[in-house]
Amino acid sequence: MAYEKLAQVIVENIGGKSNISSVTHCATRLRFKLKDDSKVNKEAITQSSDVLSVVNKGGQFQVIIGTQVPKVYEQVVKLIDVQPGTFNKEDEKPSGNVIGRFFNVISGIFTPLLPALAGAGVLRGILMICNQLGWISEDSGTYGILSAASLSVFYFLPILLAFTSARRFGVNPYVAAVIGGAIMHPDFTALMGDLGNGAMSSFLGIPVILMNYSSTVIPILLSIWIYSYLERYLERVIPKNIQILFVPLISFALIVPLTVIVFGPFGVYVGEWIAGGINYLSEANGWLTGLIVGGIWNVFVVFGLQWAVNPIMISNISTVGYDRIVPWTAAANFGTAGATFGVLLKTKDKKMRSFSASALLSIFFAGITEPAIYGVMIKLKRPFIAAIIGGAAGGAYMGGNGVISNAFVFGGLTTIPAFAGDTLIHYLIGLLICFVVSAVVAFLLGFKEDKDVKGEVPTTEVQGQNNTATPKQLVLAEKVINSPINGKVVDLKEVEDGVFSEGLLGKGIAIIPSEGKVYAPVDGVMTTVFPTKHAYGITTEDGAEVLVHIGINTVELNGSLFTAHVQHDQRVKAGDLIAEFDLEQIKAKGYPIYTPVIITNTPSFETIKPLRFGNVTHGSRVLQLN
Repeated sequence: MAYEKLAQVIVENIGGKSNISSVTHCATRLRFKLKDDSKVNKEAITQSSDVLSVVNKGGQFQVIIGTQVPKVYEQVVKLIDVQPGTFNKEDEKPSGNVIGRFFNVISGIFTPLLPALAGAGVLRGILMICNQLGWISEDSGTYGILSAASLSVFYFLPILLAFTSARRFGVNPYVAAVIGGAIMHPDFTALMGDLGNGAMSSFLGIPVILMNYSSTVIPILLSIWIYSYLERYLERVIPKNIQILFVPLISFALIVPLTVIVFGPFGVYVGEWIAGGINYLSEANGWLTGLIVGGIWNVFVVFGLQWAVNPIMISNISTVGYDRIVPWTAAANFGTAGATFGVLLKTKDKKMRSFSASALLSIFFAGITEPAIYGVMIKLKRPFIAAIIGGAAGGAYMGGNGVISNAFVFGGLTTIPAFAGDTLIHYLIGLLICFVVSAVVAFLLGFKEDKDVKGEVPTTEVQGQNNTATPKQLVLAEKVINSPINGKVVDLKEVEDGVFSEGLLGKGIAIIPSEGKVYAPVDGVMTTVFPTKHAYGITTEDGAEVLVHIGINTVELNGSLFTAHVQHDQRVKAGDLIAEFDLEQIKAKGYPIYTPVIITNTPSFETIKPLRFGNVTHGSRVLQLN
């Protein structure tokens, strides 16, 4: 139920399901493509203790959750009534710049395959170690079976990518999978005979350069991209009652030949060129290349730029059998782990110490850094510098000693088998360098914790005395919030919604309305006016953020029973009428009428205390903030 409630909060505060064009997820974050970013209530989402941060980059609105994101994703797709991984052909229209759209597409294609790639890669590493130790012979049936299990995901990668690409582009994934299978069929590979790549054949008199497409990436991505346009065109021009036959028929007849004549050879040569370029840089100056990638990788993660590089790593492993970039990403991971450990040793805040320990375990056992990056590094700032320094130091050592990975994995303790081989010892030493350097630097640099910031005083004149602080650094003075509604004040825990009753959005009270009018509870600016008119956010001059949410799940009414009397950014005075609603109709439709009044920036205050329960009229004092 916790995942369901969190999904409800996220969907509601990104403008509802009607504002979502598509959604997918990676290892730690939900990735939404929205129709209108202005409908997002970013503050309401980040107030949830289960949300680490939100990022709006590359045409995606990303909600960073952590390793539990797949379970939240399942609940989100139920709420918006779509199949996981599918996209609405009409809604999914190009937006943003070309680079942003590229990252969005690559993320959607490769994310579903990450568990299979990581699991198969680690199994491959374990098998190699067992063989080197003499525990399993290469000639045994055990080795053959486990080898097939670990290598099949790479061998049949074109078919898997065809399927995920088609789902990402919103076309038939099964037709796409057949296209991927066609270029790997024994009849096609037999055309090469003993000549291998570069052998020549023909199709209707057109020369064909034959290639072995097993384990390749780029050819099938190009092929399915073109197929997506073809399918949409055919569905427009072919009558619906015969589409089931002629759309796939024409697609097979056109796309498969085009793939082997054009896309395939082009993609293979491009992939080989990219792999060769990376290997050249690594061999020319591995120390410098490792230093740069190991240091900058976490910056890539923050902005989602790693999706431009991940396919290159996967392609290298599929075609060459190893990759040099994966170890450098692991260096960045352990640089983050070291900096987090430094915070764990130095912090005096129990909450930060507990979170740091949890984030550290996330890196060690899953290779997931987002909890540490967003919950520790960015929040405290200086530890992020330490993580970059440690990642650069370890990355340089790994690059200088030619460390390679046998699989595409996230760098953690559990994925060490993926680095089995002659350079394993240098990989382990590199991880130790990352961890120790980052931990020491983080400890020495120190950081300012929340209580340190709150203790500072701004430069303002108070009764002739000169003090120093900024409004955000100052602990807010005592502040009183009035009731926005006539009705009965009850404890927030009574609300029939865990998001409110458990305080996920902040502390406060709830009111059972006796009439359908809402008045401003404070002087301030309307920072949130939901399009569905059921919720209103007001920010006071001294920084208190007050949310009035009329009813539970009333977002589903799409504003039909609500009237807003204010607009976004409008300044209001306490007691001004800001909204009206049809109380009786809302109750008749079965929606709970609890109206939470909460402080969404609760951590800015030492205490938030209800002043009364029972019957009140609007304008009565109901909350005191200190």
